[in-house]
Amino acid sequence: MNNFINEFKEKDSELKKRVGLIKFCIFLFLIVISIKIFSLQLINNEEPLKFSKIQTNPFQLLGNRGEIRDSDGKILAVSVAYPSIHLNPREIKDKVYYSKILSKTLNISEAEVLKKLNKKKYFVWIKRLASHKEGKKILSLKLPNVSIKMEYKRDYPFGHLAGQVLGHTNLDQVGMEGLEYKFNKELVGSKKVITLTKDGKGKIITDNPTAIENPEDGSNLNLTIKSKYQFILEKEIAKAVKKSKALRGYGVVLNPNTGEIYAMGSYPFFNPNKYSEYQDSVTKRNLPAWNTFEPGSVMKSFLVATAINEGVVDDQTIIDCENGQRRIGKYIIHDVNKKGKLDVSGVLRFSSNIGASKIIEKISNKTYYSYLRSFGFGTKTNIKLPGEAKGILVAPEKWSMIQAANISFGQGMSATSLQLAKALSIIANGGIYIEPYLVKSITNSQGRILFENNSQSGKRVLSYATSKKMRQLLKSVVEDGGGHKAQIDGVSVSGKTGTGQVAIKGGYSKKRFIVSFIGFAPSDSPQLVSVITIDYPKGERAYGGRWAAPVFKKTIEKILIDEEKIKKFARVKDVPSFIGKAKREAIKIAKEKNVKIRIVGNGFVKKQTPSPGNDYIFQEEISLFLEPGI
Repeated sequence: MNNFINEFKEKDSELKKRVGLIKFCIFLFLIVISIKIFSLQLINNEEPLKFSKIQTNPFQLLGNRGEIRDSDGKILAVSVAYPSIHLNPREIKDKVYYSKILSKTLNISEAEVLKKLNKKKYFVWIKRLASHKEGKKILSLKLPNVSIKMEYKRDYPFGHLAGQVLGHTNLDQVGMEGLEYKFNKELVGSKKVITLTKDGKGKIITDNPTAIENPEDGSNLNLTIKSKYQFILEKEIAKAVKKSKALRGYGVVLNPNTGEIYAMGSYPFFNPNKYSEYQDSVTKRNLPAWNTFEPGSVMKSFLVATAINEGVVDDQTIIDCENGQRRIGKYIIHDVNKKGKLDVSGVLRFSSNIGASKIIEKISNKTYYSYLRSFGFGTKTNIKLPGEAKGILVAPEKWSMIQAANISFGQGMSATSLQLAKALSIIANGGIYIEPYLVKSITNSQGRILFENNSQSGKRVLSYATSKKMRQLLKSVVEDGGGHKAQIDGVSVSGKTGTGQVAIKGGYSKKRFIVSFIGFAPSDSPQLVSVITIDYPKGERAYGGRWAAPVFKKTIEKILIDEEKIKKFARVKDVPSFIGKAKREAIKIAKEKNVKIRIVGNGFVKKQTPSPGNDYIFQEEISLFLEPGI
């Protein structure tokens, strides 16, 4: 027992020694720390900052979004600076007062402002992309903890002009539709992420806080679109839709020799400045490339071209059209114009379905299908627009006799207006495949060409002789056939009308039609190809010759006349410089120089188009893009 007690005392004594040693070490450690803290506080007052550094969230700088311009350099889409108002709710005590004054100034409900003021955050947006007037009011109020940050908003100076082609961006300038979406990567500026370090007092710790390299602006898209042509096309389509009480209308104008698209528009219009107001998604679509339909009799143009090129018909070929009625199995094909025997020209001029059904029987299904593919049907045009449709073209082995007949006059298949324009270009330009395009070039912010689009000519589809013959045959359709309303005084026109039935369950509608006209001018040396389409015109005479052909006539006529007027009557002079001028001063200069200006934004002129020193056509407007000095 005594041994156990002695052993316990020895162990207890050893434990006390260890505990004492530990206490001494802790005491020594505390002394060292105290000395260090004392040294930091009194000897080196910079060192505490290292312990109290606050690492901010990465701060992202974005280059400005690139511009979209027409073929003459006019700006169709540009980013303009607008004031965005934000605040620090944690530092605002009188929230009721702030809610009342901000509500009145920014035209926002008090409840909405108060809701944001009650958030437990250091940063809250009150109103993004406010008007410049609202921004100036906020500045004049000098409200503590309320600040302005300039943000860029996408602006489309011409409103609905080419709206479906351009598309739009969202609030953060990300492309959502059209070219804005398709070329978002190219248009978006470079990103530069910087990290600012602040001390405990909020002071930025850096050797040179202003030495921040600006990110590069986005690239610019230079289009083939000619704004004047676009305006004319849209105006004429709108008039036709309203007059015919149709659902919508759309069209395209292009150069058959280069593939450049000069105009592409739809009605109802779409204004990308107000994109949130459009509930109908179809209105935002580029219908010439997106909407497919059974084209109807316009397809007889490509059938006859194929037959002539294959040598199965010529000027002397006579076709019995059976007085407007032909039976194929259990089906009966009808003609509106009941005729007996017709030559090939007559089949086109009188748009005989029976004549077309007999011509296709002279060609194998496989051969005609191959030609249709070469014309571009059943495949996308590669126009680089989101949502482009390829249409429907059934494989030839699935064609029955009646299906082949239907395809001969444009039923049982579908196409877009752009595909029709592309196919017609082959007839117009001498028989060569040409790829249509919208983007002529892409340049960086310094003007250096990053990409240039030239006409992508492909293989020969038709012989030159066939092309020449078709130009004359289609000319006779306009002069003596159903396309007579497309005639232009002093200009030869070639073209073909089409009235497509609308497929419904169990057959075709007897009340709804899609009417069209395809044509080019001048006939002997085509410079312009146009396709006009009107969906569901009202009335008994819902034909392409009645509604679509006049739109073609007025559009092409005005384009050609406009060009002549410019050559004959335009006064050309140097564009004055407005760069850096205030709004009031810019207006004064415009009056002195007798030039027209269009002002976008407020403040001082940052950009203008046409640029200083360029040629200015009399009556043309000069667009000025202003940014505020706030």
